Amino acid sequence: MPRWLRVIRGMIGMGLTFSAGVGVVASIIAVLPWLLLGGDSGRVMIRMVVASSIWAFPIGVAFSGVMAITARGRTFDKLSLPRFAALGAGAGLLLFGVLALNAWHAWSVADAIANGTIFVLLGGGSATATLMLARRARPALKSGDESRSLGEG
Repeated sequence: MPRWLRVIRGMIGMGLTFSAGVGVVASIIAVLPWLLLGGDSGRVMIRMVVASSIWAFPIGVAFSGVMAITARGRTFDKLSLPRFAALGAGAGLLLFGVLALNAWHAWSVADAIANGTIFVLLGGGSATATLMLARRARPALKSGDESRSLGEG
């Protein structure tokens, strides 16, 4: 399989991973107030979970693209957690910038700051969780298995 095809497959996989992770976290966050306070805000919570999962996908794709360019040939052990978090936050900020260019007339300053903060936290948190999960899965390799670097797919 050509390298560019593996990179694209990895980018889509990372986007789906970010979406699934954010969906789980958003579901937990949404259910807590509903259980504690009660009420009939189920549709609002479902909308929040779905929206955050949808927005996490392009953040994951952008993050994976940057990682494919910058981390070529490195294993997960050689990547630092702060750098991973910063690249994820940068991907969230990049997506926020694209959205802000199109929504500047619809957002107030407070809305823009809140949305920017949410996207940066989504990106940084998802990237950090992804690296921690990848490092935790690393010991699953058996002694005869070959360790693959990030640039190899």
